[in-house]
Parts: sequence; C-alpha cells; structure tokens
Amino acid sequence: MDIKQTYEEMILKLKKNQDNIAIIVVGSSKDLNFHKNINDIDLFVITEYGDKQIRKRYNMKNVEFDINYFSENLAYELIKEKKLFFIEGIITGNNIYDKKNILNGIKKYAKSEYENGPSKYSLSEINDLKSNIIDNIKRIKNSEQLGYIHFMSNLCLKDILRSYFIINNKWIPKDKKLFQKIKEKDKSLYALSQNLYKSYDFNILNSMVEYVFKNTK
Repeated sequence: MDIKQTYEEMILKLKKNQDNIAIIVVGSSKDLNFHKNINDIDLFVITEYGDKQIRKRYNMKNVEFDINYFSENLAYELIKEKKLFFIEGIITGNNIYDKKNILNGIKKYAKSEYENGPSKYSLSEINDLKSNIIDNIKRIKNSEQLGYIHFMSNLCLKDILRSYFIINNKWIPKDKKLFQKIKEKDKSLYALSQNLYKSYDFNILNSMVEYVFKNTK
C-alpha cells in the first residue's frame, strides 16, 4: 500500500470540490513522514459556506482520514470563542492548500488569541470548581469500595490538575499531556499526584486542593 499516493488522491478529491478553499494537515500526522507507518491522517478543511462544524471519517485503501470541515466565517468564530482544539490545529498544522490566500490571516488571528490566553474564570466559577471537588473527596472518604475509591480519586485528581491551569489562566492541556505539563510547571503538585497513586489516601487530595486553590479565597 502506497500511503503517500492514497493521501494525494484524497487531497485531489477535496480540491475538486469548489466549496473547499483551504486544507490543513493537523495532529500527529501533520509532518507527513510517509516512511513511518501512518494509520490515520487528520485534516481541517476550510469551506466557503456553512455555519457549523462537520466531521467525516473515510477509509481509502486502508488509510483512515478524519476530516473536519469549517467555513471561513466559522473558523474566525471558533478562534474568537477560544476553542483550543481549533486554535492549536491552525497554529501547528501544515498548510497544503489555500485557494483564496486566507490561511495566513486565520493563523495570525489564532496565534494572537493563543498568546492572550484562555477565557478567565470568575471567582464564583472557581469556587464552584473547588466545591465540586471537595464534595467528591467526601464521597471517597465515606466509601469502602476500592474500585469506587480508585475511580473517584482519579476523577478528582484530573479536576484538581485542570483547576491549576484555570486558576493560573493557562490553556488546559489534553488529558494525555496533563501530567507531563504539571511536571514541567509545578514539581510539588506533580509529586503529590504521584503519591496519590501509591496509597489512594483522600488526605492527599485535600492537600492538593489547598495547594491549588490557596490564593483564590
């Protein structure tokens, strides 16, 4: 199977649709190293018309294509609304087709909004986050079911780490990168999270809540 040839066939097919005015390769496949075993290719397609995101998956000669369609107007709206998945895709993606020379403007706007940071949470919203986590920790404390304790502890841990980024007005990384980013930014919080996995002691979660929310009172 020639993955590069299959990829080129798909791009040609997309270009033939007059409504498709730009194509960007995104995600882990953006570098298009065809010497590696690529299982799937992710694409953003900018269209001239449309008012909503449309996602379609295709299998062409055993290569999976995950294609998200956005109109040009919707692209700007998603950036304005600070949708991180789209902003990151636009910034880091590989532009391969730009019929109307629109991608430079879209990418410039995406970079600007990324540098400005995410939408800031109010104190009330932050307190709601904290209250929800504390309620779940109480449920862990009152349970004797090991499976439930592990499940809820993992849920609380993720919520605490996500709250760290919210409170510090930072973009929340994807779940698979959450621990790595915490390790880079706050080694004390990372150490607490690792200790939790050793004992699943709810007191560690309480300590983490106090640590993360200490300046929000």
